[in-house]
Amino acid sequence: MYKRFKKQFEMFKVLLIFLTFLILMIGGLQSDANLNRTDFKCSGRSYYNVTLTAYYPDYTSDDEIDYLDIKGKKLKTLQDYIDGRETYVSASMDMIGTDLKYGSNLCIPELNEHFGRRIPLQVRDFDSNIKGRKFTRVDICVRTDIDSYDKAVNRLVTLY
Repeated sequence: MYKRFKKQFEMFKVLLIFLTFLILMIGGLQSDANLNRTDFKCSGRSYYNVTLTAYYPDYTSDDEIDYLDIKGKKLKTLQDYIDGRETYVSASMDMIGTDLKYGSNLCIPELNEHFGRRIPLQVRDFDSNIKGRKFTRVDICVRTDIDSYDKAVNRLVTLY
């Protein structure tokens, strides 16, 4: 009888260890998700009702302005950032009317929430159709024409 009890006790210990491990894993995943929720927030001066639109590099064009930023560097797309290929996403804004410098960081909490992570935007591009728009419009670089129609990147947002 002692051997039987000992064997059952050993099985109980194994089961208890497994359940403890499982509970810790589930609890850890939930707490990680809660910690990441704070990453969606942005700080700094806020601009409300900013029109967010999307544009994409046209690599078939003979004009480099269609696929390079204002300093001749490759445009970094949202999809490349999400795929882990880039460290930021190129954005286009009225740099003259806002006194923003090349490489200025932007934050859009609605984008962060939609994609479930912080999306680091940098102002690295300019287009004549946004001249004089100041902080009322920002264009975000996406990979393709099809991506440019996504509602997540064509809406009113808050800009920081």
